[in-house]
Amino acid sequence: MPVQQIGGVFVPVTQLERSISFYAETLGLVCRGIEDWGDGKRGATLFFDPHPEHAALLTLAETKEPLTAQANLNFNFKCNQAMELHAELKAKGCRVTEIETWDSPWNHHMMFDAFDPDGHRINLIEMVPVAKAAK
Repeated sequence: MPVQQIGGVFVPVTQLERSISFYAETLGLVCRGIEDWGDGKRGATLFFDPHPEHAALLTLAETKEPLTAQANLNFNFKCNQAMELHAELKAKGCRVTEIETWDSPWNHHMMFDAFDPDGHRINLIEMVPVAKAAK
């Protein structure tokens, strides 16, 4: 099959270093470094730690254009200990929504949204299989 995996999700940002700090220091991703894309354009690729070989997660693409807030979620991250992460992000001054919980036939879900420095909405979700949650 010609398509093998996601090569990365591109996120437009207005201040590259500020956004790298948010995604690396606040959410725990690993930044490979700042890349010069020519013509004054820059970007940075981030990974989970540890990251599988050649598995970029996000590419922050610096833009000089003004960004508008988007009503739709851009992406979500699966996480552990959603309640603790929510409290930690709030303590760091990060804008977050209230925690929501619900059950499906397969999982107990706990989620909330956080906003990066440019206002991109990031959904953070913890899913515990119903069989494990019952123990």
